[in-house]
Amino acid sequence: MDILIASAAFLVFFFFIHRIHRRRTSNSLPIPGPPPHPFVGHTFQVPTIKTWKYFEQLSHQYGPIVKVTLAGDDFVVLSDPADAEELLGRRARIYSSRRPLIYAGKYRSNDMRMSLMPYGDNLKKQRAAFHQMLQPRAIGGYEGSQHRESLNLLLDLIKTPGEYFLHFQRFSASLVFTLSFGQFIDDDGKALGEIIALMATFVQDTNPSAYLVDTFPILDWLPDCLAAWRVEARHKHQLELDLYGRLALGVKARMEKDVGMECFTARLWEQQTKLNLTDEELFYVAGTAFIAGTDTSSISLLWFVMAMALYPATMRKAQDEIDQVFDPDTLPNFTKMQDLPYCAALIKEVIRWSPVVPLSVPHYTDADDQYKGYTIRKGTSVISSLWNMHHDETKFPNSYIFDPERHRSKDSSIGDATESLGEGHYGFGFGRRKCPGQHMGAKSTWIAVVRVLWAFNIEPRKDEEGNPMKIDPEDCTSGITVRPNKFPVNFVPRSGAHTETIVSSGGRA
Repeated sequence: MDILIASAAFLVFFFFIHRIHRRRTSNSLPIPGPPPHPFVGHTFQVPTIKTWKYFEQLSHQYGPIVKVTLAGDDFVVLSDPADAEELLGRRARIYSSRRPLIYAGKYRSNDMRMSLMPYGDNLKKQRAAFHQMLQPRAIGGYEGSQHRESLNLLLDLIKTPGEYFLHFQRFSASLVFTLSFGQFIDDDGKALGEIIALMATFVQDTNPSAYLVDTFPILDWLPDCLAAWRVEARHKHQLELDLYGRLALGVKARMEKDVGMECFTARLWEQQTKLNLTDEELFYVAGTAFIAGTDTSSISLLWFVMAMALYPATMRKAQDEIDQVFDPDTLPNFTKMQDLPYCAALIKEVIRWSPVVPLSVPHYTDADDQYKGYTIRKGTSVISSLWNMHHDETKFPNSYIFDPERHRSKDSSIGDATESLGEGHYGFGFGRRKCPGQHMGAKSTWIAVVRVLWAFNIEPRKDEEGNPMKIDPEDCTSGITVRPNKFPVNFVPRSGAHTETIVSSGGRA
């Protein structure tokens, strides 16, 4: 065993020497950044907790384009959306790949997860399949499910308001589950718990600092007896594959009895040959798209709840607008989206104020490039700091203040209501890696926000002395996606009439 451990240490040492030699025999990148430490670059300077805050400090000190080096790998962080649009958008041909993640990509996902795939034919095939999933056969074909699940959210908040964290997560999971697999999540008792567990571990596993093998790929040469992480990753992959396969095959079985069945996965089965998908690839397209949509939507809604508790004036203004369109006897619906411009501005401000993904999943360069006098070499990871973009004081004065009016001033006409929800922020990303489900997600967020504001006042919970309890936006998780930790709020029904309308409207028994 001692010999094997010594061998592993030698591999890491050899990796360092190789990387240092490679960098010394090539021109250094003339991109601003903090002074690196000898041998290890910035490996021990970049924190793994709230990394976006560290990059915010660097942008103030060194400018909108900053470089750090982690164990020989270069990371360029962009804080100006104009740079991101130029590189990741207009030059997408060489900026659309992904940095290889051995743990989460190679072993946990078996190189089939779209969000982690390098740019190439397999990615194009999966994106084509995903877009096929998002094409309803009739306009508004998904609105019935969005109405049903948002009504269930209101019922849950009436019955057990203290469990609001679970209710918002359940809303997103139930909705995307229905759209993806054509059944209610209540009909599959095992699914919700499995889904929540998979989401939590995947967010952790995609952090580039989570596993040494992603910093030192040479460790992948080790045998399984010295690489317990590999065995663990393969086990997680099998758990995912079993879940996704069970759900997708269930759809296929029901299609034989119901030829008109309508859901994302049914559409994939119908187009499987045309899309050239193996069964396992189909399982992953359906399953991972569902996981991604569930996580981001629920997090946005939790930040919305916090914003309303901290900024009650914005809540009241949105409620005044809603009350002019929907009375207490009428549940809000999609027919009046155009008549609620302040609510649209509020949703955009939620996404800007606390982006779900403060640092984008890194794009990976496939060729050397020159930009603004800088050399960005092949194999560089390019990260959009959405946090910095959303908190740029020149574009968003008093950026840490939640203020929907900053979006109203830019919109003389709201235009298409759904399209407008993606404007005024950069929360859906850039270029060919931009979130393909953004319109579906934006509409789901809209109906949940408007109905919750119509039904409830969201207030900070009070302590025994009657003082509002502390709610701190800095108290949040740290990972690729960032959600607030549980905070003390109450959901107070706005009137008995509102409650009666909710209870009498049907929904889950």
